[in-house]
Amino acid sequence: MSGNVGHALATIRGRVNQHISVPVSDAEALKLCFTCATVESDSLLDLSHSRVVQSEANANRSALALTTGEFAALLQDGALTQSRMFNLTSALVDEERGPERREQNASIESALGLTLKESAQRALWDSNPRVRACAALAVLREEGHVECLQHALGEVLGSDLRRIDDLRAHTQDVGIDIMSVAALISTVCTQILS
Repeated sequence: MSGNVGHALATIRGRVNQHISVPVSDAEALKLCFTCATVESDSLLDLSHSRVVQSEANANRSALALTTGEFAALLQDGALTQSRMFNLTSALVDEERGPERREQNASIESALGLTLKESAQRALWDSNPRVRACAALAVLREEGHVECLQHALGEVLGSDLRRIDDLRAHTQDVGIDIMSVAALISTVCTQILS
């Protein structure tokens, strides 16, 4: 792992220790912070954590939420060792086979129609499930979604940001697929720390 990843994980661990009274593993701490930064985090916490953890996490959601800087540090190229990067990519390939994730990727791809006409962004999108997972996690963030989306793809055209906001509003109206989003967060966090 790079120094940025180690620093981000130490910061995350410190926040979780400060706000959660029961011991949790590093992978669970990372999941908590990803979850707290995600829309409908209360439902996600309900699904994946004990009552004590979900209660304390809900009470401290904004303090625990993964920052845009931590998002970038954990998911940037070169952040993980080659073997962890390979394992993450393989796990995301498997995870993308589900219909919910395929539908989510198609919705994001449609919203990024003009951006993905740019050769560099198209190459990133097509080349790696990690980039698509980063984009999906970015779109699902409560705050800082634009910065995280730009981290995943580089420059995002302003007209597409308006469509991303429309996608986010639609998601807010119909709700997220709790199981699919929880699985994506779990896959990413588990592989970062495996």
